[in-house]
Amino acid sequence: MQSAFGRIESEYRQPAGVFGGDPATPGLPPYPFAPETRFSAARTYDKLIVLVVLALVSAAVGYVAVPSGVAFACMAAAFGLVLVSWFRMQWAKVIAPAYSILEGVALGAVSGAYSTLGHGIVPLAIVFTAAVFVATLVLYRTGLVRVTPRMMSLAMIGGFGIMVVALLSFVGLSVPGVNSFGTFGLLFGIFALAVAVLNLFTDFEWVTRSEAIGVSAEGEWPAAFAMMTALVLVYISMLRILASAYGGRRS
Repeated sequence: MQSAFGRIESEYRQPAGVFGGDPATPGLPPYPFAPETRFSAARTYDKLIVLVVLALVSAAVGYVAVPSGVAFACMAAAFGLVLVSWFRMQWAKVIAPAYSILEGVALGAVSGAYSTLGHGIVPLAIVFTAAVFVATLVLYRTGLVRVTPRMMSLAMIGGFGIMVVALLSFVGLSVPGVNSFGTFGLLFGIFALAVAVLNLFTDFEWVTRSEAIGVSAEGEWPAAFAMMTALVLVYISMLRILASAYGGRRS
């Protein structure tokens, strides 16, 4: 939900006149940073793997040993970290791991509740989440899907909408489809999944562009964090879609 990567370029790109000046100027080196301090897509995906592992380990704890009250507190804290990251992107190196642990605990407890609906919903949601990530990455890498300014705008608008809905839910307001299953729950799950996929595509684009223009390596953590939040939304959406499809409202 955090595809604000235009800010990565503005915050982490070296000013003109340093290391040979503006990289866009003809005749000057194409990258303003030395290789060891330059943004790397490979290191960014490595950081994403670290965040996913942290989330999986903490989710296992949340699944077996965390009561619903603690899980709700962890989810609220994780949501707060996402909001903080919008204003303090440079803190992502600390915020991202903390978010993954807190969100993992919350999702573990939530998954435990969904598992009572049967039909293997939780394992299916995990498999489908991984499949969605791989599919979007393949579609992007092969050029079958091209990220346009319109797609970026839709991703940001959709992400902002999801955050507003989440905030309303946290303060106790009922939003159709969020606190129920059935038709509205299924439609909301599909909408949230579409927003998450759009964000993944834009995240991949910004990772590629950040490496190409040579922003600072400090931008890797915000990039990994953005992809992690999109993956969390994919997983939550999958849980809701599967529960609605299997008639979760009857349980």
